[in-house]
Amino acid sequence: MSGLLLAGDVYIDRLTDAGVSTGLVGPINVTQLSLNTPSETKDRTSKKKESYGQVLDSVVLAQPTEITIAIDDQPSDILALALLGDLETINQGSGTVTDTAVTLPADNKWLKLPHGNLAEGATAKLASDDSAISPAAYEVNYALGLVRSIPDGALDTGSDTAIKLSYSHNAVAGNRIKGAVRSTIRMRLMMDGKNLANGKPVKLQVPEAVVSPTEAVDLFASEYVSTGLSGKVKLLDGETAPFYLDQEA
Repeated sequence: MSGLLLAGDVYIDRLTDAGVSTGLVGPINVTQLSLNTPSETKDRTSKKKESYGQVLDSVVLAQPTEITIAIDDQPSDILALALLGDLETINQGSGTVTDTAVTLPADNKWLKLPHGNLAEGATAKLASDDSAISPAAYEVNYALGLVRSIPDGALDTGSDTAIKLSYSHNAVAGNRIKGAVRSTIRMRLMMDGKNLANGKPVKLQVPEAVVSPTEAVDLFASEYVSTGLSGKVKLLDGETAPFYLDQEA
């Protein structure tokens, strides 16, 4: 006899709409993984004078298994689940833009350029006569690809100002989450665990669960960002149970 205190590596596989695997991500640091197997009781009660209100028959019916997961590892694949999003690849090549015509908004508002991740050293000319503009007259946010006139500078005319801008942009590679494009997420879950009470292996398999976020994702949280998912575990065709928990003897 022993208690149960689990440590485990969790792997999550996001399934397509057709139920096809996209590959397991992990091991993931999961701070909560709970399974609830609720039931509902159906009673037939007496209406007779001598036994009014007593149970004549009682049947307990199984209800869908509920799963809840809290995660504080946030790779793009997992964060996309919590944001009900799809993941796509960012692949911007490097390049140079020369004398592109742009119009700086009035009141020192920012203009978004077609590219981000700019290299330092953008230059500008007046569109009217191609005369060079001092870098002190404008400001560039090189990471986001934004440009604006400096307050009280030479381009701060109180109206929109047409200029010609030259810049280089660096290559960018990474992932983008297209958020809020799904209503639910289909996933498979596996755990390779150990019961710390006796040192023996414990394994969990959830062939398919349909989940959605349990709370908002606070991107500016003061602590490490944690995300939560909850939903129902499906009983798939060909499976003998909604989930399997294996403990070594």
